[in-house]
Amino acid sequence: MSTFPQAWISTTSHWQGTNRGPASLWLHNSKAELPSSADVVIVGAGMAGSALSYFLTRPGAYGEGKKVVCVEAKDVASGASGRNGGHVGPKTYFKWDLLQQPYPLGNGCSRDESTRVMQNERDNLDLVEQIVNKEKLDVDFWKGELIETHHSKEQTELSKKQYAAWLEARAAIGITQPHDTKFIDDPAEAEKLSRFKDVTSIHVRPGGSVHSHKLATALMRLAIESTASDFGFYSWTPVSGFPTETAEGRWTLSTSKGNITAKEIIFCTNAHTPNFFPKDDPLHTHIQPFRGQCALITPPSTYSGAQALKHTYNMKDEAYLVTTPMGGIVLGGGLSALIREGKCKPEDSFGQIEDSGESVDPNITEYLSRYMPENFVGWGPEGYGEGLTRTWTGILSTVKDWLPLVGPVPGKKGVSLVAGFAGHGMSRIFAVARGYADTMKTGVWDEALLPRSFGLTAERLQRTLDAQAHFEAKYGPDAKVVHGEIVPGSGSKAAAPKING
Repeated sequence: MSTFPQAWISTTSHWQGTNRGPASLWLHNSKAELPSSADVVIVGAGMAGSALSYFLTRPGAYGEGKKVVCVEAKDVASGASGRNGGHVGPKTYFKWDLLQQPYPLGNGCSRDESTRVMQNERDNLDLVEQIVNKEKLDVDFWKGELIETHHSKEQTELSKKQYAAWLEARAAIGITQPHDTKFIDDPAEAEKLSRFKDVTSIHVRPGGSVHSHKLATALMRLAIESTASDFGFYSWTPVSGFPTETAEGRWTLSTSKGNITAKEIIFCTNAHTPNFFPKDDPLHTHIQPFRGQCALITPPSTYSGAQALKHTYNMKDEAYLVTTPMGGIVLGGGLSALIREGKCKPEDSFGQIEDSGESVDPNITEYLSRYMPENFVGWGPEGYGEGLTRTWTGILSTVKDWLPLVGPVPGKKGVSLVAGFAGHGMSRIFAVARGYADTMKTGVWDEALLPRSFGLTAERLQRTLDAQAHFEAKYGPDAKVVHGEIVPGSGSKAAAPKING
């Protein structure tokens, strides 16, 4: 369980460490008195809370003419939102296929619904571009192409089949937007474009990157400056427990600065969501914390200037990277490979909430430090000050059925949730926040903005509980799913299914 105030000092990411100027919001209203009431209270100022604050306070939005308050236990984007890879990378055919697999690798999603989920991620990328351009935000946003690498004939053939099926599925539900993707299965051509060693094929699709801490800060500042809503943001104001309902049908939150009562409370708490629900509530276990680790890589001259990488990447061992405008590479991933090699254990990441310097795993650090020279053609040599120059940890969420939970908490009218992004928030949060802000205004769930499968329902929670019980009976109570691979629990004799080559 997360505790605030923390008993440790968190690591500092590249994004957090390079957004310290006067335009940032560190310690904003940390000493200010909290109002005793509001119309809407948002709990959490990560990317979801910041994006929802922005959308609710636009002219004509649900928050127009209302008092809206956002409270945060620490600072803006102090958690995973300011510690991620900065990658706005929509998934396509592989995740599309995986969602249709039985629980726990997927959730048994229908073909059409899985297709809508993938399109929502593409919409999310386009939406970030629209916001950045409309608001003229200086957040290092880049939109171009993402390269996904494949490393065996079996993986290439399976990927080609999934790719063709995904394209057919898009057409079947009437998606007319060009997919803007291509599949290159000539290994020489694939290596030339990707500069990645030993590829058998690559998939090229739209992708983007952004300075995540600057973006969350900019969205929150736009909410603060809104003339349509009476908006206030209060950092270092942790919330304790689930709100209590008043006789008038409002809700009272307990915070470190006293109580605040509101008609509507929205938890944008992602990995920390279990803190607010009792152990016998399905939401206490449906979303769980997960510790990830990233690194900043200073490239050698062979990957600088005109030689710098010109794409974002999803690579083998679930590694991913983006290149920042100043040339540093933010790199993450690799946990599944280290677990297979016995260098890391699932329990070292799953359920972990500490992101201090002591949480940095030397095995992951070593893996990240050698990833670029081992896998990219012509990398190096690295001089002193090049290569891995910073590493940090962050607490993401795992979600049992892999999709966000959005909407009213069952049986708690006036309390809702926008959380559960499963380490893939940058490709979902903005479209989700826009969609839920629209739902709040109209009272109607628009499936053109939000896939129906994102909805938080009692039936969904119970279905997942039943599926999890069956999974644990087969693979053991401590079994985990790590990047599409089942890791059986101790003592289990069941063989894990193989999903990709």
